[in-house]
Amino acid sequence: MIARAAIWPRLSAFCRDDGGNATIEFVVLMPFLLTMIFSMAEAGVLMTRTVMLDRGMDIAIRDIRLGLTPGISHDEFRQKICEAAFLLTTCNEAVLLELTPVADAASFPSGEVNCVDRTEEIEPTVTFVPGARSEIMFVRACLIVDPIFPGSGLGAVLPVDASGGYAIVVQTAFMNEPE
Repeated sequence: MIARAAIWPRLSAFCRDDGGNATIEFVVLMPFLLTMIFSMAEAGVLMTRTVMLDRGMDIAIRDIRLGLTPGISHDEFRQKICEAAFLLTTCNEAVLLELTPVADAASFPSGEVNCVDRTEEIEPTVTFVPGARSEIMFVRACLIVDPIFPGSGLGAVLPVDASGGYAIVVQTAFMNEPE
């Protein structure tokens, strides 16, 4: 009984003390705030990578469209894209291109996108035909990159492959210039 009488005044004094209220608010709100900050950073980097890949592809396609690089290979085209897309650090190892002629404007390829499998040594086969003059061409590039914050925010919900990277797919079409 004596121990119980000594506990009640201390417990009631502890409950009335308002010191540490800011700590509780901080502990409750900080995970949400950090998740939002990490998601915004991940979304910003994702958009920057997408824009850089799109820019690189547009610049590289210009030479093909004008017929300045006849008979260009997949590796040469990838190199041109990576030179123009200057913020992509692993571009040469992680980009896979598909370049196919299109019979008419209504028959663009809509199948599954082939991407580099970083867990395998063998790359998937893709169609890469630079096309003839006055032919409509469809180009699709797939870049595999790692999320910056893989376990939090947007990085936790992005669809990743077996190597832990997500795909950025850019596609466009153009017509080779006539002679």
